Amino acid sequence: MTKKLNLLVMLVALGVIAWVVPAANVQAVSHSAVVSAQQDEPAEPAAQETAAQTFTGQIMNHDGKYALHGEDGKTYHLDNQDKAKEFDGKNVKVTGSLDEENMTIQVTEIEEVEA
Repeated sequence: MTKKLNLLVMLVALGVIAWVVPAANVQAVSHSAVVSAQQDEPAEPAAQETAAQTFTGQIMNHDGKYALHGEDGKTYHLDNQDKAKEFDGKNVKVTGSLDEENMTIQVTEIEEVEA
């Protein structure tokens, strides 16, 4: 009788193992597929930038830093200080992308305009 009981216990144990192993394998494959898919997604930009825009106003020097005092009443920092220096005190049109978080224009071009 004990041999039959041992055989029954072993069969049940093998059945449980046969049922658990494929389920664990499927779960592992699903997890690796999700991780792989997440790695393929493009990274989002760190700062909110917009497409190229134009801003008009006057370039002024404040404590050694050049900024654009826009006609809209806002003050914009300029990332290209060397280029801005050429237009100190002049009315200009600045083309570039605005980083709204820092209120900084990534300058593409600066050109003088008539007041």
